[in-house]
Amino acid sequence: MSRMRDVLGTIQADQDVVIRAGSRGALVVDGGPGTGKIVVALHRSAGVRSLTPELAKGLEFDLVVLVDPEEFGNGIEGAVDRSVAMIRATRRLVILTCS
Repeated sequence: MSRMRDVLGTIQADQDVVIRAGSRGALVVDGGPGTGKIVVALHRSAGVRSLTPELAKGLEFDLVVLVDPEEFGNGIEGAVDRSVAMIRATRRLVILTCS
């Protein structure tokens, strides 16, 4: 926990602006080595939650980002898990795959 406090103490004013900026659309954090891109990205992603298909059953979300659906497994169980994950989105579904 003290390490996080150490990191928080290093956040500069311009980084804080990016951390607190609105979350509509994509955000590109650009900068040279040692400029705090990772610190900003970690703070921005703090609100992101990951749920397994089992935990998502019965819930609905405005946005669902499905990462590597092939990794859910094969056969009927994998198909059911992919389906459960995909139908949770009420407004937008984004599927990211590794190629």
